[in-house]
Amino acid sequence: MIDQLAKLVENDLSVFSLNYFSVILGTSPSKGARSPLLWNKVYAREKKNVKMVPLDVRPENIKAVFELLESEPKCLGGAIAVPYKETIFKLIEDQLPENVKQIGAVNCFYRQIKGSKNKFTGTNTDGEAALDPIYNIINDRPITIAVLGFGGAGKAILSFLLKYSHKENSFYLFNRTRPSKINANIEFNLLNADNLGGKIPYVDLLINTTSVGSSLSKKQSPLPIELICKIKKSAIVYDIIYEPKYTELLERANKLGLKTINGLRMNIIQAVLAYGYTNDTDLSKEDILQIMSE
Repeated sequence: MIDQLAKLVENDLSVFSLNYFSVILGTSPSKGARSPLLWNKVYAREKKNVKMVPLDVRPENIKAVFELLESEPKCLGGAIAVPYKETIFKLIEDQLPENVKQIGAVNCFYRQIKGSKNKFTGTNTDGEAALDPIYNIINDRPITIAVLGFGGAGKAILSFLLKYSHKENSFYLFNRTRPSKINANIEFNLLNADNLGGKIPYVDLLINTTSVGSSLSKKQSPLPIELICKIKKSAIVYDIIYEPKYTELLERANKLGLKTINGLRMNIIQAVLAYGYTNDTDLSKEDILQIMSE
């Protein structure tokens, strides 16, 4: 199985000497994904002969790679990076709990029974983790929240915002295409390029869930400068991207004196949650967070 897997990934695969391994799936996670560093700190502390390895996978190979991982007893599961969160969701949809099915994307997959060779299930820790650095903000008083993007992370974050923030909050979604509802019980207002400019002056919290401005597009911003200038001075701009630390969006917002939050805290919390789902561990969430933060 591992020999076949090695032929389908674009980077070197070094798992032959391990008792078990976990993975992060993406088009190029070997070029800077943070999860292997974080997870491998915990594996080392637990003194396990286990490692997380990045798998660079082309879109035409992702289904075959995932099926090989599911058939490989040494694979515990792992994390899923852009752009495969929705792709993997479709492959394991029948094995997912209902609340995850409503999101339509997963960023973590793991054995239904840990330590056994059976089908993968999955979850989405993006939404839960994204709320961690803004929990007090979204529950202190009624505010207006605008979410940019409706991909895997955007769906998870909007779903959790609607469920776990102040009941009187107002929500707007800005996406290039018109999405369907997450489920019949969720309502939101869709913004487009024509009406975003009219709404943005009233937004208290702006959340970018797109990948625009990441390490692959550092000089780009999901919003043009003329719209950023319309954001009121008391608003908060939250970009879930963690690399670079200050995206073009956050740099522009900082220059205007706006309060900003980057994705570093979200990234480490989702890693903590995903590690717990995937691995058989006696460590608490607080223990895992402490180790990953060192």
